[in-house]
Amino acid sequence: MASLLADRRRSALMALGVAVGVAVLSAVIVVGQGTRERVLGLVRKHGLDMLMVRAGGEVQVFAPRTDRGLAVLFEADARAIEAELPNVALVSVVQNQRGIPVVHQDRSVTTRAFGVEADWMEIRRWGVAEGAFVSAADVATASRVVLLGAKVARDLFPEGGAVGQVVRVAGDPFTVKGVFIEMGASAGGDDWDDRVVMPFTTSSRRVFNRPSLEQIVIRVADARRLAATAEQVRALLRARHAIGPGEHDDFFVREPEDVESAALHVSSTLTTLLLAVAIVALLAGGVVIANGMLAAVTHRTREIGVRRAMGARAADIERQFLVETLAVAAAGGVAGVVAGVAAAAALGAAGVASSRVTWVPFATAAVSCALIGLVAGVLPARRAARLDPAAAIRDVTRGPR
Repeated sequence: MASLLADRRRSALMALGVAVGVAVLSAVIVVGQGTRERVLGLVRKHGLDMLMVRAGGEVQVFAPRTDRGLAVLFEADARAIEAELPNVALVSVVQNQRGIPVVHQDRSVTTRAFGVEADWMEIRRWGVAEGAFVSAADVATASRVVLLGAKVARDLFPEGGAVGQVVRVAGDPFTVKGVFIEMGASAGGDDWDDRVVMPFTTSSRRVFNRPSLEQIVIRVADARRLAATAEQVRALLRARHAIGPGEHDDFFVREPEDVESAALHVSSTLTTLLLAVAIVALLAGGVVIANGMLAAVTHRTREIGVRRAMGARAADIERQFLVETLAVAAAGGVAGVVAGVAAAAALGAAGVASSRVTWVPFATAAVSCALIGLVAGVLPARRAARLDPAAAIRDVTRGPR
């Protein structure tokens, strides 16, 4: 420690190189763990007992970013699923369309409108903060009622009191029946609070003017048989749509595992890229330490000569420089892990990223610093141990430089 403190500037620069790498690595781990936990929470918040049928044959794990206009799913498909499959508990048809203007007095928003049935909220596990949800009577009579997402309600009614007010949806007057609770974003990044919901019959006859559906959502009675039920839904719809053997489906049945695996794949891909950056930073820190210790060997030739003259073995000299390198790496690791975890926690508190602090970043930092210290210290330590004692002593006799 005395040797390291004798040149504080060099020691600090060597430790800083490791600290930067460890900070990046720790922040990536904390954010990665938080993102994984958030994704799994979002998937489970909407239930592991739900199936969703979407129009379109290709795999669509997250909601499409644009409206597709595929007219392949209809209300009769939903009624057949409800009547013919034994493990189906609840079914709701779903229409949706983007770019729908909603106006109240001098305020307006452009949002996404949904047409659903009365069981939709129970299937999707949403909640109403004010008012009530669409009823079976609303669907039967095609009532002009609408529920506002939390963001839409704030934009149109910043002072509250939306329930009972009249808004114009696509130019037609609707009575606000309720306001949803805050839901946040989906695993795919879609904002659940930026939408309005109305009865399916109202959307199909008065707003969208079409019978085709974008989705059919299904709650199963026994979640353990969800996969089998998904296959039954596929078989039933293939038969109804006259899809022959070997032909591609014109619909897609999405299970909760599809969302979970896709979301985690996106998260893990991003985490892998960031980990690569962190590893490069750690390697750079190791190079900085190695160069610093090699320079130290050159400047401490006299010290090495005196130690050898006093009886120190080559192994003692090698161990001294190796321990010094490990000490520098450890100091940089402590500073780095503290900075990285603090930065990730700050990002989580600011809502920029999700973070979850566990023992993993600390253990990873300890192992990384030990490896960096050993690898970076081997060459300088061996060079110091192999110095010719006689040459080092002669260098001492020349006096101070």
